[in-house]
Amino acid sequence: MRARKDGLIALFDVDGTLTAPRKECTPEILKFMQELRKVVTIGVVGGSDLVKISEQLGNSVMNDYDYVFSENGLVAHKDGKLIGKQSLKSFLGDEKLKEFINFTLRYIADLDIPIKRWAYQILCCLDPPKKPLHLCNTLQHF
Repeated sequence: MRARKDGLIALFDVDGTLTAPRKECTPEILKFMQELRKVVTIGVVGGSDLVKISEQLGNSVMNDYDYVFSENGLVAHKDGKLIGKQSLKSFLGDEKLKEFINFTLRYIADLDIPIKRWAYQILCCLDPPKKPLHLCNTLQHF
């Protein structure tokens, strides 16, 4: 067996790479990852929280990988121990976060993209008793 290479890390995305989106990992992939870990440091990165990643990669995920980055890297574990946790709120503070959210919402509201018209059409048609049906029919022509 080859010795583990120092200074080399292999990072893998969970959804769509190690697993089908939102599904459990196959036994073949899990075995491959165990073998690869003998050679290099292994980390997994997922957009989901640790609970969902554990559902996908197994309850022993914290022991099976050298690094586990959940919530798009905002929560970091090394060798099963929490080494970092960050959020926009703690990083920016309440006031700056509010400014950022307001800016983003205004920016999106001002974008001229067809999907917004389509999304508005869907919203209007979701609850027909409360919205006039002719409005839904009119919006379909946009």
